[in-house]
Amino acid sequence: MSIAIRPGIRALLITGALAMLAGCEWENWTKTERVEPEYLVPPESAAQLVDYIGRATRAGKRVRMTGSGHSASDVAVTREVLFTPEKLNKPLQLDRARLKPGAPDRLVRVQSGIRIRDLNSWLDSKGLALINMGGYDGQTIAGVMMTATHGSGLAYGPMADQVVSLQMVVENGRMVQIEPTDGITNPATWSGRLEENSKIRVELIQDDDVFNAARVAIGSMGVVYAVVLETDRKFWLREVRRKIKWSELKAPGGYLERMMQGLPVYGDGASPEHWELQYTPYADENGDHTFLITERYRSYTQLPEQPAAERGQPGTDFVSGLITFFEQPLTWILNAFPALAKTILEQSLTSQEDDHYSNVSYKVFNIGVVNYTDAIAVEASFDIADTVAAIERSFEVAEQLFDRGIVHTGPVAVRFVKATDAFIAMQEGRDTVFLEIIVIKGTNGLEELFHTYQSTFLAEFGSRPHWGLDLKILNSETQLRQLYPKWDEWKPVYRRFNATGTFDGKVTDRLGISVRPR
Repeated sequence: MSIAIRPGIRALLITGALAMLAGCEWENWTKTERVEPEYLVPPESAAQLVDYIGRATRAGKRVRMTGSGHSASDVAVTREVLFTPEKLNKPLQLDRARLKPGAPDRLVRVQSGIRIRDLNSWLDSKGLALINMGGYDGQTIAGVMMTATHGSGLAYGPMADQVVSLQMVVENGRMVQIEPTDGITNPATWSGRLEENSKIRVELIQDDDVFNAARVAIGSMGVVYAVVLETDRKFWLREVRRKIKWSELKAPGGYLERMMQGLPVYGDGASPEHWELQYTPYADENGDHTFLITERYRSYTQLPEQPAAERGQPGTDFVSGLITFFEQPLTWILNAFPALAKTILEQSLTSQEDDHYSNVSYKVFNIGVVNYTDAIAVEASFDIADTVAAIERSFEVAEQLFDRGIVHTGPVAVRFVKATDAFIAMQEGRDTVFLEIIVIKGTNGLEELFHTYQSTFLAEFGSRPHWGLDLKILNSETQLRQLYPKWDEWKPVYRRFNATGTFDGKVTDRLGISVRPR
């Protein structure tokens, strides 16, 4: 994410007591979305959120809150009042006197703008850890919640499933606290006031439908102030990465089939809690495909904490850093000689092989320096029963594109996620497999490659695009209703908290669900 102040425009406007930046441009991390909002606002407190949103509602202005800007989609964007999260980034006190007897011990409360990396460090200092996370730690906790961002492992849902309570400012500057019907808060001891500021009234809503709608709401119901997370005690991960051919991986009764059926992946042997794949979509000389299995085994007994330089083959971390730094020349080479892509992808998988790497959990979940490659991705989700068919369809699409000189510049990533009850999460109602297609920016035919995959997967499998990586393949409520069986349960909650369109945005315009379309 970056913010630039346009020359010649005064940066600070005062509207009553309201200080806002104007004449600024905001763009996301991938530079796929750039906007000059009327006001760019970094709220510093719950009181400011309440005040600013109340003012915006009365003025008929739209409000959206960005996360870290990591989403490539338009999910966080408005041209009117755009909040940024960097000053709402602190751990908060959890008042256990407000909770029901028997509430879980490892609950923490944090502001919505805290980044995953800072949350990890703070939890580590408390002997705690996130239950699961994705491969990058730069997003905000509200950002990963609102878009159903995920890690891998069929025992674990999206990160939104770690949220047990959320405080959100909705239209007219009203704050609500939303939990499941049998939520952690004790209504008998509920004060109706915000912990940090007793002047702010908070309405407690304990309702499964409201909770399942609000925690994955693509930022369209309000601005989240704080969340309560259920965490785990500190743990370590042992990681093993090894290559395998597709013919062996998909064999009847083999690793993939057992995993999809919820059976131990390795039969009587120890099976990893976290299991994911990478592969090259290009066939070898025998017509087979190379895959890399990543296995991660949890340990609550301390394991050696190895430096990142010891991960993968010797020099892999250094080479990844070089590729990140010299990615543009690599793009030029592949654009000139696209046939090299097949060799590069094979070598990429080989370089990651490792029979042992261990560290504290969050340092293993994080895939490291490669996160900073100037690349862009799309990610499609499928019913887990479609895993083999979806992967094999990707082989066909890749070859068709290759014949036109359009190539992959990185392996395809495959992750497995437990079903969730969140109404419009990609994982709603079904154990899910995700295919993430990552391409370095500047690659010839990038837009065509992404569009071909997204449209093919949507038409043939009813795949659900990741909310943060949907490059405008969804553009109607009809599509949403077809993809999400709970859509008509989500929408009334959306209209309840966005009755006058305060939280409309670019994404709701595109989807055709804005209350007041612009």
